[in-house]
Amino acid sequence: MRSKATVASPVPMRLILGAVLLGLLLLPALAVSTPCPLPDNGSGTVDLPPVGGGCGYLSPQDVHMIIMGLPVGTTIRVGVEHQDFFNITRTPLPMPPGGEMENYQSVLSLDMRGTGGLAAYARMLAITAQCETHTGPRGVGPVQSFDTDMFRIQGQLPIGDPDFDLLRITAGTGFGMPSPGHTTLTQLPGGNWNVDSFFDIFYEIEFIGAAGGPLAGMSGSTTGTIRMQSGGPVPPPPPPPCTVVDDGSGTVSLPPPGCDYVSPEDLHMMINGLPPGTTINVGVQHERFFNITHTPDPLGGEVEQFSSFLMLQMDGVGDGLDGFSRMIQIPTQCQAHTDPRGTGPRQSFDTEMMMIQGQVIGDPDFDLLRITAGSTFGMPSPGHTTLTRLPGTPNWNIDSFFDITYRIDFVGAPGGALAGRSGSTTGTIRMQAGQYTTVAVPPGGNTVKRTELLVNRPNPFTPSTTVEYRLSAAAHVKLQVFDAAGHMVRRLSDGWAPAGPHAMLWDGRDDSGRKLASGAYFLKLVVNNQAMGTTKAVILR
Repeated sequence: MRSKATVASPVPMRLILGAVLLGLLLLPALAVSTPCPLPDNGSGTVDLPPVGGGCGYLSPQDVHMIIMGLPVGTTIRVGVEHQDFFNITRTPLPMPPGGEMENYQSVLSLDMRGTGGLAAYARMLAITAQCETHTGPRGVGPVQSFDTDMFRIQGQLPIGDPDFDLLRITAGTGFGMPSPGHTTLTQLPGGNWNVDSFFDIFYEIEFIGAAGGPLAGMSGSTTGTIRMQSGGPVPPPPPPPCTVVDDGSGTVSLPPPGCDYVSPEDLHMMINGLPPGTTINVGVQHERFFNITHTPDPLGGEVEQFSSFLMLQMDGVGDGLDGFSRMIQIPTQCQAHTDPRGTGPRQSFDTEMMMIQGQVIGDPDFDLLRITAGSTFGMPSPGHTTLTRLPGTPNWNIDSFFDITYRIDFVGAPGGALAGRSGSTTGTIRMQAGQYTTVAVPPGGNTVKRTELLVNRPNPFTPSTTVEYRLSAAAHVKLQVFDAAGHMVRRLSDGWAPAGPHAMLWDGRDDSGRKLASGAYFLKLVVNNQAMGTTKAVILR
């Protein structure tokens, strides 16, 4: 809530904007986690810690903090990248459990930015650290998934720094600060391995300010926990292309005939009503649209009513349901709303799934299995569609998605695997039809093409959403959040980003760390100083 204040005299807008920009520049940019592919070491796996390939551990969702010993309301925010591993030795750990111990040195790159009484403070520092990690047994095969432990990290600035008589970072289980982690190695086509590795680091930062510096007379010790990530999961394959012939009016009819909506990155889930630790994962394909009617929406755009089928691949997980696997088809009734499309070879517009509902009765395993989704039922399901005319053809490329909020209700049938059980589970999942269209962008030193529109999921969200985009070449990227009045409230990224997919978490807060109110906000992506895309993100509190 905004407090009331008496205004004595107007403040020039340029001073306000300057103060805002200065505050933003004094915050360390959250680093972007990038893929970490490594070559096989000749034994059917890779060496750890990951060396080369642009691999390092960073914190894409948060920053370290120095708080204790500073004036009230003042902090030093520390963006850390753990990288450049060298002098590595590897020793087998005794059985059981086995695994490996890695001892090595590394570099901690620190981006330090003050707030409050230290708002003008900014330093880039590098600390050499001594490290020890423990990794569990890996097994063999194309996917190797195992627990890890950051046993020890310790490093400090050499004596004589102008700001610090002492700046020391200590972390790890060996110092009584548990720092567990996990690593998954996945073999890629061609033989390289994708590394997806993290540690939840429990750290301590100690400092003593140097005489004559901005921290003179100050000292303190701050502890905290932060996730350090290297690489990420193997990107799932995109949905198949969706190409539709022009309907004769310079566009196409929706829903797209002959194309299916799928969830390549996630599954629907049934949880409630099942034993603890047990789920049924549900892969859904929304297909075969028929009995379609198109009606103009009084507010602009179009209303589409249609029937369809949901193909459900249901697989049990956990004790008692490990052997459960079914393919079930559910007929549904649907309604979608689309905003005005405009004209031209590229038509991009918001959509909304208002209603999906279907059920089966009398199945051997289910007395009732019902799926309900859509904004009409109080389950917001916004989406977006981009139609791109393919040059020299009458065809359009379809790139369409809905962030579906759904509910799955079930009642188990007597004598079946779910006898005596019933429940209702809600969730949100992205359903995608077609693929992203490559769009040329004016060069900014290098020619960059956008291969994915700016998206965030889930949307609406509480408390956080993941913002995603993809670059086909390295570029300078700004990712900003604006409120409905057009004021920038959060800068998520401002720096050089490599080619490939990028994802970062937005926690629904502004740059000062305050929770933003419920409502619509706008994510803006700028690549090489060219606006590339804007998408709406809705916070629900």
